[in-house]
Amino acid sequence: MEQIPKADNPEALHQQLLRSFTEFELSFRRRFPVIWLTTLLAPFVISAGLIVFFGLTDGWGFSRKLVGHALMTFFVFGRLIILCGLESNADDTYRIALSPAVLFGLVTYLDFMVALFVTFHMGFLFRIPYVGPKVAMLVWDGRFILNAQPWVKRVAFLGLVIFVIFPTSTTGSIGGSIFGRLLGLSRYMIVLGILFGSMIGNAIMYIFAKQINQYITPDNVWIKVVGVLVLVGLFALVEIRYRFVKRKYMAAAKSRVEKLSEPQTADSDLTQTTDENLVNQEPRES
Repeated sequence: MEQIPKADNPEALHQQLLRSFTEFELSFRRRFPVIWLTTLLAPFVISAGLIVFFGLTDGWGFSRKLVGHALMTFFVFGRLIILCGLESNADDTYRIALSPAVLFGLVTYLDFMVALFVTFHMGFLFRIPYVGPKVAMLVWDGRFILNAQPWVKRVAFLGLVIFVIFPTSTTGSIGGSIFGRLLGLSRYMIVLGILFGSMIGNAIMYIFAKQINQYITPDNVWIKVVGVLVLVGLFALVEIRYRFVKRKYMAAAKSRVEKLSEPQTADSDLTQTTDENLVNQEPRES
C-alpha cells in the first residue's frame, strides 16, 4: 500500500502525490494486470452499455436525460439533484426531470463507478493539469480533518461512511476515496464504504424529495429548482466557513511549531549566565 506523503503546503503535496501514485500505478499494473485493466475500463464500458440499453428500451430521449442529469450531478448539484426529481405525471409535462427514484439510482451508480475508478487509479487524476492540484487539495483537507478530529481514525470504516454522507465539495466519492486511503483502509473496503455512505445519503435526499412532491405540484417545478439552488448556496456558505476555520487552525498549529523550534529566550540565557557566575565566584574572606 502506498503512503500518503507529508508536505508543508498543497503545491508540494501535489508533486509528492504525483510521484508516489505514479510509482504505485506502475507496480499495481505489473502485479495485478487483470484488476488494473478491469477497474480502468469497467466504469466507461458499463456506462456506455447502459446508455445504449436505455436508449433502445425507453427511448433516446430518456438516455439523453440520464447523461444530462449525470453531468449536472457531477459538476454542480451532487446528490442534491435528487431533490429536483419529479413524479412520472410531472415528467410528461416538462420532459426535463427524472423521478426521485431514478435519480437515486443514477447518483448511487455514479458514486460507485467513480469510487471504483479513483480508488484504483488515483494517479491518473494527479496528472491532469487542472484537476491534479484540486485533488491534492482534497488530500490536504482530509489530513486536516484527521488532525482536527483524530477519533475518526479509530472508527475508520464508519468514519468513511459518515464522511461520504454529507453533501459537500470535500466529500463524495472522490473525496471519500482519498479519505479512505488516509484512514489506512484497503481499496475494497473504501469502495464498500463509499457505496454504503452514498446509499444512506441518497436515501435521505430521496425521502425529502418524496415529501416535497406532496406539496409542490408539477406546475411549480421551478420552485424546486430554485429551492435546490438555495441549498447549494447554503452549502457554499458552509464550505466558506469550513475554509476559514481550517486556515485559522493551520495558522495556530504553525505558530505552535514555530514557538517550539525557537531558541531559548533571553530570560533563560540571563538565568543561565547568573548561575554560572555564582558557581565560578570565589568565596570571600571573612
